Amino acid sequence: MNMNKKKLSTMLVSLMMGSSLVLSACSNSSAPANNAGTGASTPPSTPPSASAEPSKAPEPAGEPITLRYVRGSGVSENEQKMLDLFTEQNPNIKVQIEQAKSGGIGELLEKAAALQAAGTTADLIWVQDIGTFAKDDLLVDLTPYMKSDPVLSTAKIPDSSLKALQFKGVQMALPRAENPIIMYVNKDMLAKNGIDMPKNDWTWDDYRAIAKKVTKPDEAEYGIAYGHFNSIITAGVLGVANGTSENLYFMDADWKQSKLTTPEARRDIEWIADLQRVDHSIGSWSVIEKSGTDWMNGNVAFEIHGAWEGRNKREKAKFNWDVLPLPRGKVKQIGYNVGTGIGILKSSANPDAAAKFLSFMHTMEAQKLGMANGDFPLTEDEELKQALTETPIWKGSNIMATISVEMRAEPVGAIVGADQYVQWWSAEVQEAFKEGKDLNKPIFEKAQQYNEQAPTLRAALGLE
Repeated sequence: MNMNKKKLSTMLVSLMMGSSLVLSACSNSSAPANNAGTGASTPPSTPPSASAEPSKAPEPAGEPITLRYVRGSGVSENEQKMLDLFTEQNPNIKVQIEQAKSGGIGELLEKAAALQAAGTTADLIWVQDIGTFAKDDLLVDLTPYMKSDPVLSTAKIPDSSLKALQFKGVQMALPRAENPIIMYVNKDMLAKNGIDMPKNDWTWDDYRAIAKKVTKPDEAEYGIAYGHFNSIITAGVLGVANGTSENLYFMDADWKQSKLTTPEARRDIEWIADLQRVDHSIGSWSVIEKSGTDWMNGNVAFEIHGAWEGRNKREKAKFNWDVLPLPRGKVKQIGYNVGTGIGILKSSANPDAAAKFLSFMHTMEAQKLGMANGDFPLTEDEELKQALTETPIWKGSNIMATISVEMRAEPVGAIVGADQYVQWWSAEVQEAFKEGKDLNKPIFEKAQQYNEQAPTLRAALGLE
């Protein structure tokens, strides 16, 4: 067993014994897992983007290669078309999906270890937490490929997404999906209450006021959906939007300490909780479960969710709806982008072939197939943005406005020791926001404990 294989096995054992994933939530193959990427310098971009190149001729055939790709979901019909196109262009390379039990990092590494034990080592893997992979040096440094590959060297990958997948300046992974979190708006419910569709530069105060106005518990109608994203994403962006913190989830400029110990951040958290405990714009679970209150049922005005949910809403919502960017705070308006990664395992016997697949993912053809599946483009090409507005899901909608604001990439490793920080998806935190339970223990006390532990956690990764 070589060193990288030993590291994978050792890593798996330690992970299964005690590690937990913070924001693990998956709706489909493009959905997020959670917390967030370390930032450093990124490879320079040079125009124009190679992703705009036309369909290329097949590469000369070489020795047959099977790339084993560990991920938390199967593939859709359009994703399979993309895999088939890759093999058509690279006849000797086949991509075989190796589906883990879920998209959590423990399950992904468990699947990789099982493949290794069977003598069929994995090549590609979903990357949900850069720090976990970096600690045991499990991933190939992609920086050389970013410089030499004709597509990757010129691809207009969003800078924030690249930085979120770096560790100490090393490009550990590339985005496998770019999907903004957006505001879904029930226009019919607003109109029923004499309210026009808000403008794109609306504010969090507008959001709160409208939600309160349309809430009518006696009619089982509420302003804000109950789902987790509504509180978690608001908590993620509100500190930056209000100038309370420099980074998402109330983290400081260097992602070293939480600002949830400050009075300003406490006020922001209390503001989120007051959406339910003061305004009652979010119905308690015991009530809405009986009444059938849900955004998809037409009796909730606002729902914060991923762009990947657009297909479901387009196919099943029976009312007039549209989308808006997340609201503006006291200082700025920012968006939240889920850009979880895909990396090459160092134990792979075929790293160059795996890099070819990463390159292919960023071509115009591959991205358009992904868009047909409901994904957003991986690169910032105007042609792709325009094509997005013509897809059946988003045609005639306000979708472009949702990504016209400053976008912040979901942290996929930036919060070192994220499992020791506030567990935003946990029942304790969710009940504090949506059921009027205690905020101190799961949020403020947890943040204080994290700040005390963070220097030691960072030192263990050589970051101090």
